[in-house]
Amino acid sequence: MPALEPSNTYAQSFARGLAVIMTFDEGARSLTLTEVAARTDLTRATARRLLHTLVTLGYAATDGKHFSLTPKILDLGFAYLSSSEIWRFAEEDLQALAAEVNESTSISVLDGHDIVYVMRVPTKHILKSALNVGSRVPAHAISMGRVQLAALPERELRSYLASARLQAFTPWTITGPEELRVAIDRDRAQGWSEVYRELEEGISGLAVPIHAASGRVIAAANISAAPARIQEPGMRDYLLERLRSTAHAIEERLRTA
Repeated sequence: MPALEPSNTYAQSFARGLAVIMTFDEGARSLTLTEVAARTDLTRATARRLLHTLVTLGYAATDGKHFSLTPKILDLGFAYLSSSEIWRFAEEDLQALAAEVNESTSISVLDGHDIVYVMRVPTKHILKSALNVGSRVPAHAISMGRVQLAALPERELRSYLASARLQAFTPWTITGPEELRVAIDRDRAQGWSEVYRELEEGISGLAVPIHAASGRVIAAANISAAPARIQEPGMRDYLLERLRSTAHAIEERLRTA
């Protein structure tokens, strides 16, 4: 865990507790005390205290040797969803879109170099990896990331391009900052993004931004489909029209909420 400068507004023990929670992931759903300490760069004594606090509060469980998170940990994520006006009603719109176009639909927010799924309605298993609420994906390789990067102020976008690790997931993934900048500028000009087989070879995505009443982009909505379907005559325009209509409906509710 990186060292941070002490301040009157920084609670180190709380930060360490969050680091312990975040060390559990898809490849490490059950960890020993020693593994948690190593992964968080904490002493065994500190890791033990934090783990047993989580157990006491019901956020983790242990068999005496291994620790794992419990479903109660989802309460932390649901607190975010329930505290934001948009997520109270956007799910209904997203489900209607998925049913209409018969493709998976999602909403995500930009968080640093990644997008985080805050809502997802899967209809087909077209991804090799399971993406659910809370999943993180590098922003450069997905349409929802690109369209939200396009909304960043120039200074923030330059900082992102200078610091992001542009990992290649497929032969089509854009990994050069200059090439990515061209793609982002194009998406900004057209108001939507299409990413073709960059995250996984069998999927393409279309995304549009979702704006708050102030006009600020706060999220993105997406349709994921097989590349061949999006390339069918007239299909891209049809999917974009339905996607824009859904985003507009969500924005209208935000304005009147």
